[in-house]
Amino acid sequence: MRFYGTSAAEGIPNPFCSCSVCNNAREVGGAEIRRRSMFRINEEMCIDLGADSFQQAMEYGDFTKLQHVLVSHTHEDHFNYMMMNVRNMAIERLKEPLHFYLTDKAYDIVDFYRQSRPIMKGMTADLEARGIVAFHKLAFNETVTIDGMDVTPLRGNHKGNMGENCANYLIQQLDGTKLFYGVDTGWYLPDAFKELENTSLDVLISECTFGLTTGRGLHPNGHLDAFSCMELFRKLLEQGTLHANSRIYLTHINHFTSTHGDLVGWFQEQQFPCPITVAWDGMKI
Repeated sequence: MRFYGTSAAEGIPNPFCSCSVCNNAREVGGAEIRRRSMFRINEEMCIDLGADSFQQAMEYGDFTKLQHVLVSHTHEDHFNYMMMNVRNMAIERLKEPLHFYLTDKAYDIVDFYRQSRPIMKGMTADLEARGIVAFHKLAFNETVTIDGMDVTPLRGNHKGNMGENCANYLIQQLDGTKLFYGVDTGWYLPDAFKELENTSLDVLISECTFGLTTGRGLHPNGHLDAFSCMELFRKLLEQGTLHANSRIYLTHINHFTSTHGDLVGWFQEQQFPCPITVAWDGMKI
């Protein structure tokens, strides 16, 4: 498993921004540089195929064997429709289409693509007919098997372009490892807490969008920060979702207040039984 990108929508450094976090990233480089969020589960499956996926493929591994894309929501930093036509222009590719999975109202964007001439020159339906891409509609809290893995989308506290709730994915891998990918979301919704109760996760990948930004409250909507993350982790530990051997990774981080170094230092000071790692682009689990 590998983080292909760990930033929020603007990336770090934001090319239009000269704040202290962005200037630090330009000077220091390394883990301070964040591309838009994407997570590779294995060669065949990823979560999101976003705005920086072309460059990410060159740096961390190409998509020649990619078959399944779990789409969290329809914001452009997570769902880059141009990549569908990039696949169309490949001379050699797998005979199977590239499968995109969208949940609930997020699936409505597929019809928008099919009917819109400005989107990929109106080619969406043609790409489907020729087996370049395929779209599948998932339902929240219903488990499906994809590439041998049990995949359950849970409703996140974050809205996409179609007014949909973001899909946060609970995944049981072939070896039994249980992973939850909670990006993008604010404080979890009641049905998500219920679904995760006593799940005993091996890996929790959590967003920490607003980093060390204060004054957002411990149960914010839309996105989490370091303080609400710790409140969330304590609740998940209490309800049996996390245990001492669970590993937590933080991603989807913006440039408002915190460098990578700032976040690493702050989380190292927290008293929590599970190890918490601030992820960086290219990091492998």
